[in-house]
Amino acid sequence: MIDYHLHGNFCGHATGELAEYVEAALAKGFAEIGFSDHLPKVVDPDPYHAMLEDDLPRYVDTVIGLQNEYRGRITIKLGIEADYFAGHERETKRLIDAYPFDYVLGSIHFLGDWHFTSKQGLSRYGSEDPVEAFPRYFELLKRMIGTGLFDVVAHADALRRGAFQPARTLEKEHREVAALLREKGMAIELNTAGIRRGSGSVYPERNFLAACVAENVPITLGSDAHAPADVGKDYAEAYRLLADLGITEIATYEKRRLIKRALDPRLLMK
Repeated sequence: MIDYHLHGNFCGHATGELAEYVEAALAKGFAEIGFSDHLPKVVDPDPYHAMLEDDLPRYVDTVIGLQNEYRGRITIKLGIEADYFAGHERETKRLIDAYPFDYVLGSIHFLGDWHFTSKQGLSRYGSEDPVEAFPRYFELLKRMIGTGLFDVVAHADALRRGAFQPARTLEKEHREVAALLREKGMAIELNTAGIRRGSGSVYPERNFLAACVAENVPITLGSDAHAPADVGKDYAEAYRLLADLGITEIATYEKRRLIKRALDPRLLMK
C-alpha cells in the first residue's frame, strides 16, 4: 500500500511536520509513502501555494533525514509536485534537475490567471464557461505531458468541481491524453482528493482512468494529504475502482525509474 502525494508544512496551505505524516502512515499500515510538496513556482512565487526556492534544500534534507530515521519500518520516497507553466520549462527543469528526486508529479493549477484550485479562485467557477475551459485545460495537459519533464500526471482533471463539469463527453481528449502518456512512458495518479473537494469522484474520473487503462498507462496512488489525518484518506473507494477496472499493479518510483508492483488482492476487496 502506497501514498505518493503527501504535502506538509513546507507550503502555507498544508499543516503538520513531515514526521507526523510518516507516523500517520505507519499507524494505517502503509509500506511506502512519498512526499511531494510543491516545487517553488517559477511564475509569481508565493509561500502560501508552494515553498520558496530557499526552502527547497531544507525540504530535501528533511525527507532524506526521515528516510534514514525510519529505515526498516517504512519506505519513504523523495518526490515533488511541480506546477506546469507553459513557456517556463527551462526554469522548471533547472529546479527538478538540481535534486535527487525519486519521482516528479506534474500538475496544472492555473488556466491563464485563474488559479482554479485555490480558495481565491473558487468564485471564478460562477463566471467561467466549462464549454471553453475544459478544452483549454486538456490542451495544456497534453502540452505538459509532451515536455517530458514529469513522471506522473497528478489530479488529471482537477478542473471539475460541483456543477462545473464538462458540457460534452471528453472521450476524444481522454484517448489523446492516454496515448500521449503511453508514448512518454508516464503514469497517471489516482488521486482521492476529488472526493473531498467537490468534484464528485476521485481524480481522474472513471472514464478518463479507463481510457488510460486501455492504453496500458501505469497508475499510482495518492491522497493529496495536506494534513497528517488525510494520509490514505478515501482509499477504500480507490481500491474499489481499481478492482472494477481490473488493475492489479501499481506504479512506484526510485530515482525517476518506474517500478510496477503487484497490488495486494486483499486491498482490492475492501
